[in-house]
Amino acid sequence: MASLPTLRKRKPKASALGSGRVKKRLRAQNKKLLQWLDSWLAAPDDRDESWWEDFEADLEGHRVTFRPTQTG
Repeated sequence: MASLPTLRKRKPKASALGSGRVKKRLRAQNKKLLQWLDSWLAAPDDRDESWWEDFEADLEGHRVTFRPTQTG
């Protein structure tokens, strides 16, 4: 069976802070980061579908793994 291209359906962006999160228990740094994420999520996506397809193809060819740095 041939693989089908991924179709990106534009869903309304949710809030990074979330409605169920207990905000009192978050550290100030985390609140600041989540506020930044909310502002980033609010920005419109000006990339067309072909850009996202090229991006996904590039990710397939160039896998990235994040690991802790080795000191030694």
